[in-house]
Amino acid sequence: MVTGDNLDTAKAIAIEAGIVSALEADQQYVCMEGKEFRELCGGMRKLEDHNDANLLKESIANMRNFKAIEKKLKVLARSTPEDKYMLVTGLKDL
Repeated sequence: MVTGDNLDTAKAIAIEAGIVSALEADQQYVCMEGKEFRELCGGMRKLEDHNDANLLKESIANMRNFKAIEKKLKVLARSTPEDKYMLVTGLKDL
């Protein structure tokens, strides 16, 4: 679940919707805010496309942290369009 709602509201909705259990909601990386997600993943970085030097590709700066987070993440609260883009980009790269 990716939402602009605050973390407490997002957790409550996710629990009610059956996305997470009440116990699971407080575990590391299961429910987090966009700012923390961005910081832990290091934001986005631009890479030159090896097939075309004029093209740039974006990827997650810290893919190691992204992999650890994506295995557990179920609720991303206070998320921005950039957070949503990072999440989709990282998942596509996996």
